[in-house]
Amino acid sequence: MRLFLQPNDTFFFRDGRPFTKGEQSEGYSIFPPLPSTILGALRTAYIAEQGDLPSFYAGNGKIAKIIGTPEPDSLGSMQLKGVFIADRKSGIYYPIPYDLVTKKEAKRKEEINKLYKLESSPEKLESSPEIRNFISNSPLNHHLRWDEDDEDVESEISGRLRHLYIRQYLLGKQKTFRLSPIENFVCDEPKIGIERDYNTSASKDNMLYRINMRRFQSKFLDMSELGLVVDYKCDKELPTNGLLKLGGEGKSFSHKKSCHNPDPLATKKDMDDLKEAIRSSGAFKLYFATPAIFDRGWLPKWIHKNTDKNTYNAKYQSLSFELRTAAVGKPIAIGGWDMKKNMPKPTRQAMPAGSVYYFKIPDDICVDTIIKTFHYKNISDRQAKEGFGLCFVGVAEGDKI
Repeated sequence: MRLFLQPNDTFFFRDGRPFTKGEQSEGYSIFPPLPSTILGALRTAYIAEQGDLPSFYAGNGKIAKIIGTPEPDSLGSMQLKGVFIADRKSGIYYPIPYDLVTKKEAKRKEEINKLYKLESSPEKLESSPEIRNFISNSPLNHHLRWDEDDEDVESEISGRLRHLYIRQYLLGKQKTFRLSPIENFVCDEPKIGIERDYNTSASKDNMLYRINMRRFQSKFLDMSELGLVVDYKCDKELPTNGLLKLGGEGKSFSHKKSCHNPDPLATKKDMDDLKEAIRSSGAFKLYFATPAIFDRGWLPKWIHKNTDKNTYNAKYQSLSFELRTAAVGKPIAIGGWDMKKNMPKPTRQAMPAGSVYYFKIPDDICVDTIIKTFHYKNISDRQAKEGFGLCFVGVAEGDKI
């Protein structure tokens, strides 16, 4: 089931950094919210519809079959695919892949908000005279690089890609794209407050705080049509229309059934084109649309380094191929609050949405199996059923990796 969520007021989604009373005065926010935040809101809505907190904490009865128990990794029949920024009319907007960059100082107006695809370099950098001033601490033989030495680029980009662009990106039919800055979707509304004594209503010392509330806005889109698309499945669906609490301060969101399909390659023609392109190139990429929690930092547990040479073999289920290169962002903190224990959950590091991994495949591998195994699947080492590690398969240029 897919829901379209729209806020009824400002909203605030915290990141994984601590925000302890009297110790930190700044509460940092992120947007869009983490999948685990959305899952918590959905479970809370189910508790309100189907039972109560004591039943949930007890971990028995029909509520446990639907949404699980408070124990880790116990979700019952509920499973979250992912959460996406969306416009009801124009569709879904996706995280920017980390192998796309923008020029730091755009010299022409048409270059502003324009994205360029990085190219893979050959294995031996020292043997390529066209590659100058290249320094990297990557353990991989291949590298993604920027060809134009006279201009600086950056990959930490705050923005989104339209459905049409991410489709072209995955199919390998385009090398330049136009990003939609995050300012096109939300604006900041900082809030300053202080904790009061419940008995005297007097302000408490050292309890001043500031949080960065946000509100949907748009200069180019209808603000009333902006929201979040959530794709999940459960044995018992929520009502078609309703309210749920989401984010800090218990802000309310209305939800309706959504007709948007988050899979940018949902048509048979697109899927056939993708399969043919991968067969032709002999390489594919995995693009992560939600953060992924891997046990070994940036490296999934199913990828291992060969001890005799600087190569990485990947073995996932029945598939075997080789990792050639990757474009990953800075890790983000994933935390939360344990309502039953009334304490913070353990903090984990996750690869951010937009991270990309390139793979070379042997001649005898079945491309159809690759698509069925990875495309629109959650493959995070941890908390995959909570919406982490949602990936899409794209084509890579096999002759360059």
